[in-house]
Amino acid sequence: MSENKTGKYIKYAIGEIVLVVIGILIALQINNWNESRKKIQLEISILKDIKSDLKDNISNLTEGIKHTKSSLSNNTKIIEFYENKTPFNDSLLVYFSNFSGYWDPDFTYAGFENLKSIGVNLISSTPLRREIINLIEVEMDILDNSDMSSMNQINTTLFLPLAKKYLRRNITLNQEYLPYVPTDYETMMQDEEFYNVCTEIGYRQLRSYKRFENFNKKANNLISKIDQEIEKLEK
Repeated sequence: MSENKTGKYIKYAIGEIVLVVIGILIALQINNWNESRKKIQLEISILKDIKSDLKDNISNLTEGIKHTKSSLSNNTKIIEFYENKTPFNDSLLVYFSNFSGYWDPDFTYAGFENLKSIGVNLISSTPLRREIINLIEVEMDILDNSDMSSMNQINTTLFLPLAKKYLRRNITLNQEYLPYVPTDYETMMQDEEFYNVCTEIGYRQLRSYKRFENFNKKANNLISKIDQEIEKLEK
């Protein structure tokens, strides 16, 4: 009988151990599932923030496209005045309004900076992660830094010295951006350097708004992919 009871106790003890192990495994599984859900929720939150930033940046560049096209249009007319030797009259003044203008993007990076602080591998989809990094760290950087540095250099070293010779600001207007007014129109229209600088600025303006349009197209496409990824993660 003693041997029979010992066998039962051993079986009972083994059963208890098995139940404890199963309980631990279930608890670990639940904990892993909870951690996985937390990570997914964080990924969704970051993706939504990046999407919001991209929408803001698209809006910013849409305004930039409008502004740059307007400046290019005025610049093109002034180039035509030079080529056609158009005599001055007051109706030409409207085209000197911001003809040398360009758009400095005011980008929002908060969502992506937050992702970098957490770790970019939080984005589980490798293709999506690569596309986000390329658009923000490469293409946005080109628009926001490289292109603007080039435009600022042209403005400082080429345009402003000519503006001091031939143009003044109309300070009688009560507005933030004051248009230029020619002070020596006839001489300016004979100065080949002025013509060359205008064509260079025109080229940069055209390139800028084309790049803005291309960026917005890619950003809208990326937003669609982010929406698809969020939808998949939320299932």
